[in-house]
Amino acid sequence: MKLPLSALPIIATFSVGATLPQTPLEPVYHQLFNQRSDLANSQLVDVWPRLNSETQRQAWKEALNAVVSRQCGKDLSTAVPEWLDDLTLTLMQRDMPLNRIYRITLSGNSPRHDISAALMLPDGKKAFAAMPVQYEAEGEFRVESEEFTQPLSEGVYVLTVSSGGQQWQQPLALQGVGGLTQIQLHDRAIKINIPQVSSACPKPWLEQTLLNRSDYNQIWWAKSDQLTLVPWPSKSVESVWATVAVVSAENRGSVAIRTEHRLADPLATMKN
Repeated sequence: MKLPLSALPIIATFSVGATLPQTPLEPVYHQLFNQRSDLANSQLVDVWPRLNSETQRQAWKEALNAVVSRQCGKDLSTAVPEWLDDLTLTLMQRDMPLNRIYRITLSGNSPRHDISAALMLPDGKKAFAAMPVQYEAEGEFRVESEEFTQPLSEGVYVLTVSSGGQQWQQPLALQGVGGLTQIQLHDRAIKINIPQVSSACPKPWLEQTLLNRSDYNQIWWAKSDQLTLVPWPSKSVESVWATVAVVSAENRGSVAIRTEHRLADPLATMKN
């Protein structure tokens, strides 16, 4: 399979590597040149602790994008155990009036009801450890992290899921989330800036929800693959909170990775 155009700058850098200073990323470029995305991904995980400059970290992120660009990350060797299915890790930026937070969600399916999860972030912080796992119908489970006030940086995230005395752990090279501008609200009008994704990945989509302001339970949901807003249903604007999110997705083998930029405001503010 030919490499996509987005990977060519990375390969070009490697091709002239003899004339450039040595970089910890050389093993990554070598595997990209050999069209071995799985090995390049493993090298990205290995070299991350040795990067010591913003320039190197930006090059690491570009190399990760090149790895994902071939098959949207589905060709990477990340397999989950048989007691886990449809595992999805979501990194979200949520913007509210005068408030921006970041949150991570892990969801999936399992016949077991003793799931525990932990996620080590690149900066050493931990997510999920103190948060309860919620179980829903048909084996679905979900756990949300606490709110973070700082962006979720690029780097290696170490995911651990335990159940029944068994433990599965997987390092995940991720681009992170921070300072997204995919969706904005100006004078009650919602403006959408479509994020750039690899042609091998699904096109980004739009999700809209309505929540009761009293308990934040969801009362309405809609999805648009064309990134166009669906008319809001007739509701009492004073008692309803609205959210709009631009969602994009890729994979790390069997683990789905989602990025969300979510805008939340009273429905009255978003009526247009």
